[in-house]
Amino acid sequence: LGYALWLVPSEPQAGALRHLMNFRPKHYRSSTHSSRSYPRFDPHITLATFSCPYRPSLYQFMPANVNSIPVYFQSMKIGNNYFGSLSIAVSRTRELVDLHELIVKHLQKANKIHHTSHSFPQMSLFYLDEAFRGERLQLGNALRQSGRVYERNVTDVALNCTLDGAAPQFHAMKGFHGSEIWLVDCTGAVADWRVLGKRTL
Repeated sequence: LGYALWLVPSEPQAGALRHLMNFRPKHYRSSTHSSRSYPRFDPHITLATFSCPYRPSLYQFMPANVNSIPVYFQSMKIGNNYFGSLSIAVSRTRELVDLHELIVKHLQKANKIHHTSHSFPQMSLFYLDEAFRGERLQLGNALRQSGRVYERNVTDVALNCTLDGAAPQFHAMKGFHGSEIWLVDCTGAVADWRVLGKRTL
C-alpha cells in the first residue's frame, strides 16, 4: 500500500470504536484462522494512499488551513477482498469531499505525487482472510444479531460500542468528529504499519 493519510476520530470516540473492533465471532479460533485475520488497527478514513521514493513527513503533505469535520455513518459494507472485508460506508458530505480533494490536489501540485485511493469514503472495522466461504457475511450477521450494528434504513446505521466495554454514551454512535490527520507507513502486514506523524485539526 505504501503510505497513507488518514482522517482519525477524536478521543474518546476512537477508543470506543477500538472496543467494537475487538469483537470476535463465536466461531473464531486463532489456531485455525490466518494470522492476517482480525489484526488490530486504529479506526480511520483513508484520504489518500501513495508511493514515495523517500521517507515522507506529514508537514510536506498537509495543506494549510485544514479544519476538523463531522463524519456520519451510512451503512455497513461487506466486501470480497481483504481490505474491504467489513467496513462502514460514510456519507459523502461537502466537508469530507472538500477535504479529500484538498489533500489530493496538494499531493499532486506541491509534491508531484498521484494518489491511489479507492473506496472513499469508508471506515474499515475488520480485515480477514476467509477461513471458509461466506465468513465475512457471517461476521456482518453476527454484528447485527448481537446489537453491535443496527441499521434504521439503507442510509442510516449506528454502532453500539458499549457491548465490548466502551462507555455508556457510545451505545448508538452515528458518526465521529474527524479531528486528526495521520501519516502512516502501510508497507508490510497490518501489524507492521507505523504512524509517522499526527496533526490535530
